[in-house]
Amino acid sequence: MSHIFISYRREDSVWETGRIYDYMERKFGPEAIFKDVDTIALGDNFRDRIQEAVGQCQILLAVIGRRWLQVHDVAGRRRVDDPTDLVRLEIETALERKVRVIPVLL
Repeated sequence: MSHIFISYRREDSVWETGRIYDYMERKFGPEAIFKDVDTIALGDNFRDRIQEAVGQCQILLAVIGRRWLQVHDVAGRRRVDDPTDLVRLEIETALERKVRVIPVLL
């Protein structure tokens, strides 16, 4: 079970989040950290695995870069306003389940 879940937008902070993951992995071990592409196996249902991991973690790091709020979908709408946006779902699920959410402002 991963104790720390890293939530981020690829369009906003993929490189910084990668370095955070690298540090956390060295400090706590790979089994303690959940980061989508590094943890979800090919063929797994992405949404199901995300919700399962958020429900089991103790801490969610919400990595927020300069463009986090402004990332848009193909129709030009802010993704954070979409109730099916994965990053929004991750944070909402954590808050609903009383998981500690720590914003990491870049």
